[in-house]
Amino acid sequence: MSTYLVHDTFDTARLIAWYRAQETERPEGLFRDPYAKRLAGERGAELVRTLPQSEQDSWPIVLRTHIYDELLQQVLAETAIDTVINLAAGLDTRPYRLALPEGLRWIEVDHENVLSYKEELLAGERARCQVERVPFDITDAETRTAFLDRIQQESKQIFVLTEGLLVYLTEADVRGLATDLTAHSAIRWWLTEFISPLALRQDANRWNMYAAESVRTRFAPPGGLAFFEEYGWQARDYRWPLREMLRLKLPLRNRWLLQIINALSGKKIAPETGGFLLLERADRKETP
Repeated sequence: MSTYLVHDTFDTARLIAWYRAQETERPEGLFRDPYAKRLAGERGAELVRTLPQSEQDSWPIVLRTHIYDELLQQVLAETAIDTVINLAAGLDTRPYRLALPEGLRWIEVDHENVLSYKEELLAGERARCQVERVPFDITDAETRTAFLDRIQQESKQIFVLTEGLLVYLTEADVRGLATDLTAHSAIRWWLTEFISPLALRQDANRWNMYAAESVRTRFAPPGGLAFFEEYGWQARDYRWPLREMLRLKLPLRNRWLLQIINALSGKKIAPETGGFLLLERADRKETP
């Protein structure tokens, strides 16, 4: 048994689900996830009770969930996406709680124990689209490439989610994943997020003190957005977390200080500071 408070990716998934459950119960909540508390279970509640600063740490997760919902639905409304791949899906419930096209194919990839747990707890619930679950370790390059090869043959336009994933990978793993996504031309969109090198250093004295080796943060892309451009992706949308939190009026501590920082930052924020990225393939061509 790990001596750390957070043992593995299953723990992070349950912690995030509990944050979604808390936001669901907040009267002014940004979203409603009626399945989150069930999926988080007592382990999710325990993690929130024991992790220092867990209440304030919940807001970036709440914000991320809302922004991903918003950007995903925007792209689905504007394009002919027929397949969504959620890599390291964890206990995400978007196929059940969002208004999605019934014919949309939604594929969840994660470790088998996570997907089996979710399938068992959501048995009997009706998804809004066609859900498939494929268990494998997304850092297994050979298995990942074979999976993407197969899905590309079966799809016209693919949207990939890597929510809360890249920060836990090594730079070599992220480069391998980026190379793989670029190599599959049917993948037109990639929704992800990243942190700055400064935030990564700060995590050494915060999250990483309580997390086992497998769930420590370790990746901040060199050059920020330029890292993704190197692999043939361009930013369709960029959201700076601080500005988005203020826009959405989240109940933050020291809000006055954040407002000052926001005002001093100017209208345009450099993506190198970290945030949420909706990436579009730079050589994208429309499929009829």
